[in-house]
Amino acid sequence: MSGMLTIPDAKEVIVGELAQNGDWIVASVDTRIAWPVTAQKFKYRDAEIWVLPLMKETYPSIAINRTGGRSREDCERLLMRFLSAVAWVESSGASVEYITGGNLPRPMGRKGEFRNVITLDLDLSYLPEPSDEKALLAMALLREGRGLNHPGYAFLSSYRVLDVALPDPKNQMVWIDANLDKLTHAAKNALTKLQACGQTEIGKHLYASGRCAMAHAAREPIVDPDDPTDLRRLAEELPIIMELAELAIETILGVETSQTVWEKHLYELEGFRKLLGPVIVDHLVRAEQIPDGTNLACNLPVVSVTIRRYEPYEPFKRMEVINLKQEGRLMQVTLASEAGSRFVFQLDFGAERLRFDIFNGVYGPEDDGTTQYAETRAEMARFFRDYVGNGQLHLADAESGELLSRVGAFIPTNWFLNAERADADIEQWKTEAAKRAGAGPRRPS
Repeated sequence: MSGMLTIPDAKEVIVGELAQNGDWIVASVDTRIAWPVTAQKFKYRDAEIWVLPLMKETYPSIAINRTGGRSREDCERLLMRFLSAVAWVESSGASVEYITGGNLPRPMGRKGEFRNVITLDLDLSYLPEPSDEKALLAMALLREGRGLNHPGYAFLSSYRVLDVALPDPKNQMVWIDANLDKLTHAAKNALTKLQACGQTEIGKHLYASGRCAMAHAAREPIVDPDDPTDLRRLAEELPIIMELAELAIETILGVETSQTVWEKHLYELEGFRKLLGPVIVDHLVRAEQIPDGTNLACNLPVVSVTIRRYEPYEPFKRMEVINLKQEGRLMQVTLASEAGSRFVFQLDFGAERLRFDIFNGVYGPEDDGTTQYAETRAEMARFFRDYVGNGQLHLADAESGELLSRVGAFIPTNWFLNAERADADIEQWKTEAAKRAGAGPRRPS
């Protein structure tokens, strides 16, 4: 992975699965989310949904190929729910501009300058799928609120999250006042300014002068679209209600934010927790010896080790778990491939961390003089370069693709990656592989 990001043409994107004729439904969106320049397929509610990249002269978009007896309306709703989940994870807004269909996934065209921030891809390793209809509605309302350019309607849409979470207006006002101390950044600054103006009943003010003033026009207070002071005031208070809406979705409706998920770090061991089961995990947390004969909760899968945004590494594809060894509160796991590569790490459930040492966790086979050995060393050198260069380690079930663990970007301490030296090491082993391929395999002495 190198070089500057470029926005592709449609002909570069609509290939492979995306070029297969079907009954495609596409939602073209206007969003503040940093949009990818590569196509990605995600599993969401047992459906395959594509995030189509920002392409030249088209909207950012998401798409689904209608299969399995789903109605068009069901597919459209699924796309909208998916977009709300993405917006929640990204803490941003998005609105659907067009929903179209056809035999291929074709987003709506648009002219003029793009104002989208671009990224290589979206990290949706955390993508909530709540079953509670209230939570789904609240996430949709907040997505809409964050995506609107009109401060008044953005305020109203965001406040409606509280209508979902706390239907009684009196409870809303009490809850607002009880949670003002949790506000941060822009919302905290806006609250300080509001209080400096003499406003002491914040919950009542936001309800009456914000929600009701925007929703009704029969009684005072009323937001007058021709009065710039009303819109200016709502714009200043908008960060408060947006953050309160997010807080309500998380604390009342139970959908965690990406920040909370990151702070807990449960994603590092979540997949292995399911495999080992609660009995084994409990013994590890308490650093107690696991009784002989204790069974795993599930059969151990074949595992693939990758680094996010990089091509897979041949030595680390389809590795079997060959050893589980308890070391106090740690469970050491050893993976091995048919070619003889090994990958070793520890599961620390007490700290919710996957412990991996690049210098003491990757082992290759012995040099038998073959081309395969040199190719393996080149791939292992590439893994070293990519991981030490702030790589995000991913371990997944090789069959299903389900993520077992993801670890945040590696940050070297008191040393740095010599990229030129790392590239040279890779090329050295590639050259050796080519030399051995020309000479034929050499038997070990």
